[in-house]
Amino acid sequence: MSIHIEMAPQYEFLRSYIEAIPEKFNSMGIVVHKARNIIRLDMAKNIKLVIKSYQQIYLFNQFCYANLLPSKAKRAFHYAEKLINKGFVTPEPVAYIECINNGLMKESYFVCTYTDYQPLKQVTDMPIDEARQLLDTFAAFTAHLHKKDIYHKDFSVGNILYKQDETGYHFSLVDNNRMQFRHGSFADRMKNLRRLDLPLPMLAYYCQQYAKINGENELVTLTTMLNYRKKRMLSATTKVS
Repeated sequence: MSIHIEMAPQYEFLRSYIEAIPEKFNSMGIVVHKARNIIRLDMAKNIKLVIKSYQQIYLFNQFCYANLLPSKAKRAFHYAEKLINKGFVTPEPVAYIECINNGLMKESYFVCTYTDYQPLKQVTDMPIDEARQLLDTFAAFTAHLHKKDIYHKDFSVGNILYKQDETGYHFSLVDNNRMQFRHGSFADRMKNLRRLDLPLPMLAYYCQQYAKINGENELVTLTTMLNYRKKRMLSATTKVS
């Protein structure tokens, strides 16, 4: 088994801990998510860490990630760096690990710092006035992302985190292994919003605010985004059936 590790320079003091992850992952910290991927929380030298294990990799991708394409862990690491360099908030990338055997990537890990931000989906439980304040700020955040040519390919209420302090609301992006950094059209921007599974009144309000910020027609913005959302939902239904 060949193991490749890349670390952020400021976290080199955690190298021995990082090197032990492939062997000790299943006994580290606590599991906070377990599905196709597994996420654990752990402490190392007084730093709270999130360790994401990409384990169930399709055979074709095992070959591609080992020989042709950057793995999900590598992309998560470098895309997080890009986001931070562009002035956006995301948990600090600590390291990524790739485990390759006989030319196939068997597993990979992404390690980042823990954040106390909360999932945006909690907006559905807020009083309407408070929810609108959050959605106002979120619309401005989204417009700024797009203006900086950043497209999170799984831009959903579970991967967008928020925090409120005395200065207002702040946002952080997670699950960053699927991103694009390029200039996009109006259609690209609307398609990017199609995974925002908010109640329709909230979604309509959010799109209205987004359109105002960009100086665009509110009705066209909403209907275009809803069309992309409908296509996504129909596609998902077709796959299930």
